[in-house]
Amino acid sequence: MNPEPPPVVRQGSLPHGTLTLDDLDRHIMKLLRHDGRLTYAEMARTVGVSEPTVRKRIDRLTHAGAITVMARINPAPIGFPVDAFIGVRAERGRVMEVGSKLAAMEHVAYVAYVAGSFDIVIEAFLPDTEGLFKFLNEDLEAIDGISYAETWHVLRTEKFFYNWEGEDVGLSDVG
Repeated sequence: MNPEPPPVVRQGSLPHGTLTLDDLDRHIMKLLRHDGRLTYAEMARTVGVSEPTVRKRIDRLTHAGAITVMARINPAPIGFPVDAFIGVRAERGRVMEVGSKLAAMEHVAYVAYVAGSFDIVIEAFLPDTEGLFKFLNEDLEAIDGISYAETWHVLRTEKFFYNWEGEDVGLSDVG
């Protein structure tokens, strides 16, 4: 019987700096970020430690929520090239209800509660501009509790979160 997987730790869930990374952790994270299919043995050879050491480090990083090893789906090649960010204002007292409904929508890939001009920011992937039109004017309109929404149609993406080299932030020499 497989043990229950640890809960996914998301941004804002834990105090900043709850896990200390050393050079070996960073090297393993970089390897996984570039190719999540590497075996423990391949990583061990690359970083110069034993396979059990790599396994223990990955288990520690996973259980702490620092990494999640998974396949990332690229929406465009599978028929969803239209990427849109939508800022949503919810009626007073209905933010969590609206966020829950947005998160349940099949085209919505990201839902975040934010401070500022909007209560919620979502990202949706759609098949074409007609799909975006339908999403904005039918699907969102069907959700009670949304008072306003503003859309940004992404024209091109220069950098995607999964390419972020977070394991190296703060390590370069400043000068």
